[in-house]
Amino acid sequence: MMEALAVAVALASALCFAGSFVAEQHAASRVSEERGKGLRLFRELARSPIWWAGACGDLFGFALQALALAFGSVVLVQPVLVTSMVFALPLAARWNGRRIQRADVGWSLVVVAALAVFTIVGDTSKGRVDDSPQPWLWPAVAFGAVCVCLLVTSWLTRGAGKALALGTLAGVTYGVIAPVTELVVVHLGPLGALGLLRSWPVYALAALMLLGTAWQQAAFHAGDLGASLPATQVLEPVVAVGLGFWVLDARLQTHGWGWVALAAAGAAMVIGTARLARGAARPSEA
Repeated sequence: MMEALAVAVALASALCFAGSFVAEQHAASRVSEERGKGLRLFRELARSPIWWAGACGDLFGFALQALALAFGSVVLVQPVLVTSMVFALPLAARWNGRRIQRADVGWSLVVVAALAVFTIVGDTSKGRVDDSPQPWLWPAVAFGAVCVCLLVTSWLTRGAGKALALGTLAGVTYGVIAPVTELVVVHLGPLGALGLLRSWPVYALAALMLLGTAWQQAAFHAGDLGASLPATQVLEPVVAVGLGFWVLDARLQTHGWGWVALAAAGAAMVIGTARLARGAARPSEA
């Protein structure tokens, strides 16, 4: 029952993220290169009502994601959020005045079918959810190293290369946000709001959300969505599920051919999400 509720709330979150993605990309793409350098990009975006609508959608989507993580494991919730691309596709097509391609419809069905297999076959457990910082030491070191490498790459490149580096950085950051959010949600009840303010996950979550938002908006502005969106959408669930196994000790409980089905479903979700992201990034047709 709890897992079904987690999936339902995660689907609502994915819908909110899809709408915010379309609105924010629309606003960021209309900022000139000269006005979009550094922090000036966010000053320009702050003047756009459309961008603020997208930002509100992001906040509401994140609140629903946090609620879903209260009901289910990050290993279950994060793959469900992949459906944001399925929702974003018709929204982006409607916004840009173009038709949805048959290939996009096909890949949407692949993602939905793979998600169904994942949720039915995979029996997820929440694992160990405590706020001890020790298990996060090596993941934090790896995250810092990845951030430095990708930031240097973004500084040394332009256009599609810069957008790809920033989109990858956003995807990795959003992937880390999911398990940290689960820590905050799980400990909110026992510790209370005031007690939670004395724990490190709250501040880590706030910093990661600011960084992820900044890098995603910079990626939107740096180049075409086809350069950044696939990396962001594919890496977010991969990193989140990986950290769920590594740090939170979450588990998928199945046996025999179930593992084969889960592996095939996971691969199908990654490939389908990348294809859908490129479909959503396709230039508008007159």
